[in-house]
Amino acid sequence: MRAMLARLFAGRNGMDQLNMAALVLAILLWVLSFVVPVRGLRTVLYYAFLLAAGVCIYRALSRNISARQAENQRFLQRTGRIQSTREGWHNRAEQKRQYKIFKCPSCGVKLRVPRGKGKIRVTCRQCGASFEEKS
Repeated sequence: MRAMLARLFAGRNGMDQLNMAALVLAILLWVLSFVVPVRGLRTVLYYAFLLAAGVCIYRALSRNISARQAENQRFLQRTGRIQSTREGWHNRAEQKRQYKIFKCPSCGVKLRVPRGKGKIRVTCRQCGASFEEKS
């Protein structure tokens, strides 16, 4: 089965960020088409699901890789702010795991020291004040 899929996707675009967004949109539309009580709206949502799923399949199986990559780049540029925000959250969470953050008692600037070093003397790089804290 894996070899068959590898042969099918050889020389094709495959899944990229725009395809993943289209797939998520298709799944949401499909679920909404079951939940919405209004029959006409349910039909519209179902056809929108079919359209989004068709676009996803078309893009994944397309052999025109340069055009699909250009579409994906435009999508990433338009959604770049959202992704950079998510990366910022990830970086802050990673920093909290690796570093302990203190505020300088005299000037209030945030200071970052590595975790797990025991009791250390921290010197503020802004005002030069030093104090002891547990890391």
